Amino acid sequence: MTVHVRVPRGHLYGVAAWVVLASVCFWSLVLGELFCRYYLGLGTPPLSVAHSTIEYMWAPKQDLYRFGNHVFINEFGMRSHDFPVEKPKGEFRALVVGDSVIDGGALTDQADLATDILSVDGALYLNASAGSWGPENEEAYIAQFGTFNADMLILVLSTHDAGDVPSFAALNPETHPTETPWFALSEAVSRYLPRYMPWKGAPKEILDRPPARSALAAITRMVHLGIPACVITHAERLENISGGRGVGYAANLAAARDAPIIDDAQFIAATGYRDLIHLNREGQIGLSLAMAKCRSVVFLVTSRAH
Repeated sequence: MTVHVRVPRGHLYGVAAWVVLASVCFWSLVLGELFCRYYLGLGTPPLSVAHSTIEYMWAPKQDLYRFGNHVFINEFGMRSHDFPVEKPKGEFRALVVGDSVIDGGALTDQADLATDILSVDGALYLNASAGSWGPENEEAYIAQFGTFNADMLILVLSTHDAGDVPSFAALNPETHPTETPWFALSEAVSRYLPRYMPWKGAPKEILDRPPARSALAAITRMVHLGIPACVITHAERLENISGGRGVGYAANLAAARDAPIIDDAQFIAATGYRDLIHLNREGQIGLSLAMAKCRSVVFLVTSRAH
């Protein structure tokens, strides 16, 4: 005897609706992941690592593309290509230390960095930097890794660096991720979407912190390392436009008074910024001119001394 089971038509429609909905959700996630990964360039952020004396630095040996830009971190956690520790005969080598201004971040292609622009024709400008580093981070990096047989040191200082001191707090995954996210879509939602919410408001100006003795002392020690040093004072965009400087500027100058000092505002126009402090390609070219000026001034000073 054949038993016929009759399924209500409404139930079939309900099952079909859930199948369609699940399919739409699945393919939406797939397309969203592909869009975030291959169009927006998410999913592979440059990673940082905590350090007991430096506070944090770039994780060594990274070679990736982010937002369409090439980001290369060498074995020493530098935003520079690989290089021989033993300096080739006849090579000029400068160790450039600073924060995200010289590092450029993932929004700056490797080839557009001031240090890469200058690293031609027997010259090598090493980019020892990380986002939000201050003078004490930079000094600790040099203490850890040395000067790499550099002929000179170039220290790039913004006004707020006079009050920038390490906290050694846990790294914020939104600003200094230490692990690669499983999905580009999850990174977009957790890390970037909140930045564009209405309640976030407009980006704030960089805080002009009161000068800190420890930061200023680190500047003074770096310009007395035993190799010729030059300091570049970096103007934030509003400083560049107005011609004024914050309270930390004079403190930086005093701390670095025994080294030649170059103001990068003479080489960078207001159009050379991509935000309140960081430089676009035009600005990086201007910064490279300031670094080249450092080299010529130091060469002149040392030649006169001999």
